[in-house]
Amino acid sequence: MTHYSSAAGMALLAATLVGLVGGTLMYVYLARILSAQEEPLLTADFDMTGTLGRVSMPIREGGTGELIYSQQGTRRSCGARSEDGSAIDRGTEVVVMRYDKGIAYVRRWDEMHQQQLN
Repeated sequence: MTHYSSAAGMALLAATLVGLVGGTLMYVYLARILSAQEEPLLTADFDMTGTLGRVSMPIREGGTGELIYSQQGTRRSCGARSEDGSAIDRGTEVVVMRYDKGIAYVRRWDEMHQQQLN
């Protein structure tokens, strides 16, 4: 490098320019192509009230079980209690009436359906 300092300086300058151009192209690709698919998260999309699910672990009388439901295309689960304190068997379809501190308070779907018919 002591004999060819001008060539080394030119090589360093060329490498720096090529690196900056490559980095800019990657940034433009990532910013326009990949982030174009993103959507803002809305709290209404994650509201549990009215969500239909199925009891995966039975809810004992006055106790807690587990609810499996689908939200935003993802299968999820949470703790569940019966709204009126009654027992609910495994596999029963339920509707979330309210959600408080990680526990969904649910009601049987067939009960709600019967009320709507009457």
